[in-house]
Amino acid sequence: MGRKPSINKDFASVEELQIRIKKLEHDVKVLNKLYFINDLYHDVSITESCKKLGITNVTGHNWLKQWNKGGFNFLSRKKGSSGQSKLTPGQKEELSKIIVENKIYSSKKVLELIKERFDVEYSIRQVERILRDLKFGYAKPYTIYSKMPEDAEELLKKNSKE
Repeated sequence: MGRKPSINKDFASVEELQIRIKKLEHDVKVLNKLYFINDLYHDVSITESCKKLGITNVTGHNWLKQWNKGGFNFLSRKKGSSGQSKLTPGQKEELSKIIVENKIYSSKKVLELIKERFDVEYSIRQVERILRDLKFGYAKPYTIYSKMPEDAEELLKKNSKE
């Protein structure tokens, strides 16, 4: 293991550094879109340009639509899509506990819970993304037939071997 390097921390705080990184990440996304449009100006196919940039063809077509709709202005992120969650990590942890404790199985109920508990509004699609990030999966609840024997799975395995 090597020595810990010496770094001058007089230039920026950790917070300032992270803010600058976030801004540049945003700028890189816009730059990639401009590279894509530049390729199209130079008669490179959408498929070829997408492969070069490591994006899907659907993303490429979306970028082209954005460009055709309004040029440079439409390639930047939309207002309100800051990439920052409206819920803090602590609130997400609390949400996760509430979901488990109350056995909430519906995205719609989670949406209502977030609005009521944290006074934050999301779309149902964004709630589904949050649930996925919290490691909740999609599964339809299934009903168990009331007259089903307790050892139904064992009986099924036994009968399928015969």
